[in-house]
Amino acid sequence: METSRHISFAILAFTVIAGGALLLEHTGFFTGAFRTEILARVDAADVVSVGEAATARNISASDKASAR
Repeated sequence: METSRHISFAILAFTVIAGGALLLEHTGFFTGAFRTEILARVDAADVVSVGEAATARNISASDKASAR
C-alpha cells in the first residue's frame, strides 16, 4: 500500500508568494526596495589600524591601573 504525500498549504502558499515577489523584483516593480545605500565617507585619517587600536587599548588600561 502506497502512502500519498501531501504538500502543506502553508508551504505551497509561501513558495508561490516568494516566487511572485522575486519575479516582481526582477521585472523592476520593487526596484531598490531591497537595497541599502551606505551614505558614509571614510577618510584615510579616520582609519585606525589593529596595531594602533591595541596600543590605545594598552595605554587606556595602564591609565586605569595607575589611577588605582
